[in-house]
Amino acid sequence: MHKGNEGDTSALYVWNGICMFWGTSFHTDPHLHNTLQLVFDIDREFKLKDANTEWTSYKAAIIKDAHMHQLDSCGSIQLFIYLDKDSEYAVQLVNKFLEKEGIADLASTGIRNLSNDFFKKLLVSSDCHRLFNGCQTIFEHLIKLKVPQRIDERISKAVDFIVNAPSRQMKVSTIADHVCLSESRLRYLFKAQVGQPIQNFLLWMKVVDSLNLVLQGKQLSQSAIDAGFWDSAHMNRSYQELLGLAPGKVKAFEKELKIISCAQSNFYTLRTEIYKTLTSKTAEAIIDI
Repeated sequence: MHKGNEGDTSALYVWNGICMFWGTSFHTDPHLHNTLQLVFDIDREFKLKDANTEWTSYKAAIIKDAHMHQLDSCGSIQLFIYLDKDSEYAVQLVNKFLEKEGIADLASTGIRNLSNDFFKKLLVSSDCHRLFNGCQTIFEHLIKLKVPQRIDERISKAVDFIVNAPSRQMKVSTIADHVCLSESRLRYLFKAQVGQPIQNFLLWMKVVDSLNLVLQGKQLSQSAIDAGFWDSAHMNRSYQELLGLAPGKVKAFEKELKIISCAQSNFYTLRTEIYKTLTSKTAEAIIDI
């Protein structure tokens, strides 16, 4: 088993407000996430502890956002789902399972009745639509889902315009003119429906574009220009802010963690804070993925 926060093989799938991650051979330091966390063991059990409890075995558990804890995979494989703490899904899950505690056992929900075969199929699938449907199946088993609202056609058009533009160096006013909205109205609707400010969305597009170029072997300076950054220094600052690592370290992490954005319109930052002990007051490290 690895020490610290490493895993043998991992993959992270990202939608807007939802991340699905799977990994094995973890024994973490005390840490917390800015998201609500669901954990499901594939073969056996895993263990969790926090400041108020000793190591306890689970086959399925839910952990509140900003709740410091440790996880021991016990050599098994876990599937993790991280939810935006302010999303409707997360609010319902917290109200149902975490009213008075930071960690709750989901065994009584019968979630494991979905069978190991269901969870194993999620691990081997690389189809984003199938994986998202798998998340929906899990949520439907735990809570009553509301019918999603239809996104404004003008916002869909704005997203398409950004995604398909030959250059990321565009002004918000240009996008607003393209979809026949005022700039202020576009900013409001975009944040409300996509889940992040449009300026952040544009920056994420540059990061993802340049990340693909770097992984293809292109020089950092040229990747920065081709992706729409002003220069390599601008790209470096953006990587540190959004990914928590410098562009030059991307190749080093390439063999350890596979990151898949399941739609170019959906980006989400998973933030983890790592502490020395469960009672520490200050984080030793902060990781944004």
